[in-house]
Amino acid sequence: MGGIRKQMNFYNTIEETSEELALSQAKAKTQEEKIMNCFYHYDKPLSPSMLISLSGLNCPITSIRRAMTNLSKEGKLEKTKEYVIGHYGKKEHLWALPSED
Repeated sequence: MGGIRKQMNFYNTIEETSEELALSQAKAKTQEEKIMNCFYHYDKPLSPSMLISLSGLNCPITSIRRAMTNLSKEGKLEKTKEYVIGHYGKKEHLWALPSED
């Protein structure tokens, strides 16, 4: 099986079943869409804490980080080498739309 593997949006570590799992996967996809909309709207690098504030999402910051990692693996975002101080007083990487070289 050497085909392209679809990126998972929701990791089912809590063993949800069919209907619950479908809802969780849809919610994760919506989170990714809202995150991308923030990057397009603000057109500047953003951190996970900044996205929580700007996106209106009501979810754990770990969900934002998961979504940003997935989007990065898909080539939709890039993790920069720059940091800001996040909500918890710790450094967070800034992420940006891919540069068009």
